[in-house]
Amino acid sequence: MLLFGAFITFSNISYSQDFHSSLQARNSHLWRGIEVASGLVFTGDLHLDGKYFYGGFWGGGSGDGVYKEFNNYAGFKKGRFNVELWDIYNFSPAATYNNTEFFNYNANETGRFLDFRSNYTISENFPLTLSWNAVLFGRDRNVQNTENKYSYFASAEYLLYEKETLKVKGRIGYSSALNSAGEKNNFFAHKSGLNEVSLIVSKEIPIMGFELPIGIWAMWNPVDNHGYLQFSAEVYSF
Repeated sequence: MLLFGAFITFSNISYSQDFHSSLQARNSHLWRGIEVASGLVFTGDLHLDGKYFYGGFWGGGSGDGVYKEFNNYAGFKKGRFNVELWDIYNFSPAATYNNTEFFNYNANETGRFLDFRSNYTISENFPLTLSWNAVLFGRDRNVQNTENKYSYFASAEYLLYEKETLKVKGRIGYSSALNSAGEKNNFFAHKSGLNEVSLIVSKEIPIMGFELPIGIWAMWNPVDNHGYLQFSAEVYSF
């Protein structure tokens, strides 16, 4: 991954590039039908953005120290299409998998996983974004720990309403595994099926001459019979 990051940095030298960063405060961390962490959670991003290539770091942590995550990623974008590869490392203290060896990339030992992401937006007039994502390596193994399951998550997201800084989006997601190995569960749910139905509202609130981006995210997981509500505010962005 270090070589991959170096490639992204080198590629960006050929084009104009900018550093960007942001920090959010949330009451939980939701992801693909899963509540990864609850309570006061901070998530942040720092990345270099070029004409076609970009890469950076994403991190998250809870106020009580129960949840900790550090990821690095790289991506390619062109028009309304982009692909990304994320190296995801959750080092929460209570994890039941190996998360004490950051540079351990042995498939049957590592606690990290590599996540491939892709999405395509149809058009500005038809703002439907289709996404297909898959766990390519790491913490997504069969019971015998002999093979990767290659769990995937496919979603469709549509901009339902927009007025000034108010946006309302809807999203549905389906998860399964390309190599189920006779097992029902995948990385995202206890069996294949519709594991995310979301309604996402975002708006910028004017406060003392500044615009404060806030968000409300209602997410249901029909397969696992769960439901979550997330509130978020952006602390800073540049």
